[in-house]
Amino acid sequence: MSEIVDPILVVTDSFLGRFGLDAGRRLPDVARAIGLDVVYRQVESYEGALLRIKGVPRGCVVINSGIREESRQRFTLAHEIGHFVLPDQQDLSAPCARESIENWEEELKRPELDANRFAAEILMPRPLLEAYLRSEPSFESLRSIASLCGTSLTASGFQLMALTSFRASLVWSKKGRVRWCKSSEDFVRWVKKGELSEGTFASDCFKGKRVPDRLEPVPASAWLFEKGLKEDAKIWEHSLPLPSYSAVLTVLVMREIVEAWNDAPDSLDGLDPREFTLERRRWPTKR
Repeated sequence: MSEIVDPILVVTDSFLGRFGLDAGRRLPDVARAIGLDVVYRQVESYEGALLRIKGVPRGCVVINSGIREESRQRFTLAHEIGHFVLPDQQDLSAPCARESIENWEEELKRPELDANRFAAEILMPRPLLEAYLRSEPSFESLRSIASLCGTSLTASGFQLMALTSFRASLVWSKKGRVRWCKSSEDFVRWVKKGELSEGTFASDCFKGKRVPDRLEPVPASAWLFEKGLKEDAKIWEHSLPLPSYSAVLTVLVMREIVEAWNDAPDSLDGLDPREFTLERRRWPTKR
């Protein structure tokens, strides 16, 4: 069976091959090199907009100068460049609302999701993140990636979850409800959407309560659907409030086996959870 080709990665690999792994730090220059003028204007109705004439390989990107965070301005510009270069978006020319940027909700329109993925890939190239894939995801690693790449914690967490082989997930909650999550390929479980469980630190954040500044265990059923879970299964959670967005960002990590399958071992002692086989629902034998 032939391997499925990811068109976003094909485009971003070509883009980084042309402009270098530091392209994300030189986006205004890169934009001009591909025929885009970049202007900054104080606007209220959108974060960024791509303006172009169909059939003409030039255009203009307008960035809302009212965006406070430099990392978000950079991500917005990368997002608009994505609209300009992605092959299936050549007829697209429109403003992008605030809710479209750094957002990976399933309900978001496909062009916006793809542009966000493009932005994450060129701002945080995979070769630059290899060192962060050797240990379990944490806010410490997210902050390091954000500092290295000039990105937000949210974008950094999304890209880390796309690459890590640990069983981990990034969850974005707003006004007490889970809006979207990005789980690693080996996470396997579904994170519950909708109203947050009372047993989560994220719920406590929205209530103004103090929460641990590190990963701490909570009932796995507070975050995951209970079907197939072991009784008393735990998952490790670290939640961070983002007041300016009325949101909470959460990192979830499975440090122990949560499945109730007959062949699941009782603990991870002597096992590497990254060797879990998704297709067969099998764990490696102890060494």
